[in-house]
Amino acid sequence: MSHRLDQAFERALAYLDQHLNEPFELQALADIAQIPRCHFDPLFIALYHMPIDAYVELLKSLEAAHLLGFGQQVSLVTIAAKLGYCNEQHFIESFTRSIGQSPESFQQAPDWGDFFAKQQPLKSFQADMSQQNKPSNSVEIVSFDAQALAVMEHHGDSALLPQTIATFIDWRRQHGLSPNNCRTFNLLYSTPELSVKTQYRIDIGVSLNTETQAKLNPLASELSQIKFKSIPQGRCAMIKYSGDDNGIAAVITYLYRDWVNANDVTLRDFPVYLERLDIGENEFANHEPIQPVYPQHMLIYLPIV
Repeated sequence: MSHRLDQAFERALAYLDQHLNEPFELQALADIAQIPRCHFDPLFIALYHMPIDAYVELLKSLEAAHLLGFGQQVSLVTIAAKLGYCNEQHFIESFTRSIGQSPESFQQAPDWGDFFAKQQPLKSFQADMSQQNKPSNSVEIVSFDAQALAVMEHHGDSALLPQTIATFIDWRRQHGLSPNNCRTFNLLYSTPELSVKTQYRIDIGVSLNTETQAKLNPLASELSQIKFKSIPQGRCAMIKYSGDDNGIAAVITYLYRDWVNANDVTLRDFPVYLERLDIGENEFANHEPIQPVYPQHMLIYLPIV
């Protein structure tokens, strides 16, 4: 890990250690690490191989295991209160999920081998520079011009994303925003593989020129499902990607875990986004759902200073 990034996460994790029994806010941790909030969680996942909430759950469970396994017998109620759990049942469920034994079982016959193995993720934040993890296409530094967008926000179960996409395609069709004259973007706030169902966030967007914006702005109050946003001008690390959607997360992980480390760059306060290059006109001419054709071609952008 680069020295700067190493220090950033040391500050955030030191804060967690000192406030383990208190609720935490991702924004507060991002501020302590001096990393933009939109990058903190995916960067943490890329480096530690788990979401921050799972990391904290594991950290609390390991502390609870020490209390259960050493010294005097401590009640589960006492441990739950000491470590800031909502109640005893919440502690039992969290501990069992993290450690693989219930608190009662661990207190009676702790599996110390498994216990020490559980601590390994807390140390596995180094970059993985092996060739098998490197995308086939190299990273380019590009300058991206500001781009106005109309987007439909998806915030929920990733399994429902096709419905959001279909609704957005219908809206584009109604307003003549064809892929022949408009670009298609996704703003990625999280990945479906590592997000709780209710937390998956992505914006499905289409580019707008000045004339189209002028036509749509008076309708803003009527377009309850549509938001007007923009991608800011600035430098980006870009990868040209061809494949299915399942491979996108691996490319983003590579950018965060390996490329950012190797180049010690500063991230801008805007999420990763991608431009889909082969959205077909037939998707807009047809009213029936069309299965995507693979490989899909897209540009993946990581905003940097």
